[in-house]
Amino acid sequence: MPGTLLNFPEAPSAKLAQLLEGVDDRMRMLTGMHAEWVSDADPGVSTPAEYHLRAGGQKVRARLGLSSALALGLSESEAIGIAACAELLHNASLIHDDLQDGDLYRRGVPAIWNQFGKNTALCCGDLFLSAAYAALGGIGNHPLLPEALALTHRRVARAVHGQCADLAERPEGEDAVEQYLAIAKSKSGALLALPIELSLLLSGNVESIPLATAACENFAISYQALDDIQDTAIDAARPLQTGSGGIASAPALNIVLIMQNRGLQARALPMAVALAASHLDQCEADAVNLPCGAGRMLLAYCAGMRAKLDDAVSVLEAC
Repeated sequence: MPGTLLNFPEAPSAKLAQLLEGVDDRMRMLTGMHAEWVSDADPGVSTPAEYHLRAGGQKVRARLGLSSALALGLSESEAIGIAACAELLHNASLIHDDLQDGDLYRRGVPAIWNQFGKNTALCCGDLFLSAAYAALGGIGNHPLLPEALALTHRRVARAVHGQCADLAERPEGEDAVEQYLAIAKSKSGALLALPIELSLLLSGNVESIPLATAACENFAISYQALDDIQDTAIDAARPLQTGSGGIASAPALNIVLIMQNRGLQARALPMAVALAASHLDQCEADAVNLPCGAGRMLLAYCAGMRAKLDDAVSVLEAC
């Protein structure tokens, strides 16, 4: 149900809007028709790449990167490179995730695999992954660029690990709540934290990276829980996943359903809401302590998340 109750407030900043245009231009340059390997006769994956970017998106990671980078004193060029890197990685994950999950639509239009085929979607996602490293490498001759590239790889690897865990058959007897938290932290939290972490690294504030990591992991858990609260009815109707041995495994990993499966039907929704609110509190507590106001945008998103959480509960209680 993306795009309904999960829309976040726009930052009222002309400068931010200008820099976001720069991020869009950078992403299109690295993946689209202006790339040096593209010819008019054979556009390759540039057409589906442009199609995907044209669908828009909230650009949460780009906004986090731009806001934190500028707050920490980095140049506009460095801020755009960080933001474009984070957005390209996020979009690569969406393209691959839609293919793996069989989701037909993304941002109100057919997903790339649905529009152009599975093989093209796989190649397009790979292109976005590669372009992300080019975007970060384009920040110039920064002495900490090698460390930034290595950090980016570690976060991508963690997100891939989380995606694999999410797709895997659930081991019997494993604590589903702990698994849920671990998957949300790695699958979503890793790439959400990356733009702030890169800003901290390149500005010489390495000691604050663990704080940003923890804040974004908690935000990711809260975001996922809110999404689950909205999607409970949809996930409950999904068929059981089937492992390689043909054995049915757990249903969609949804915190409300997890609570219900533990015999807590009457308390499942309140407990899911409490979990989301608790992790949102932890996110705010860490974000406010980031240096130079680097967590300001994340705090704004927390405020929006809290309002949407209240809205979601009201809608469900009225049903």
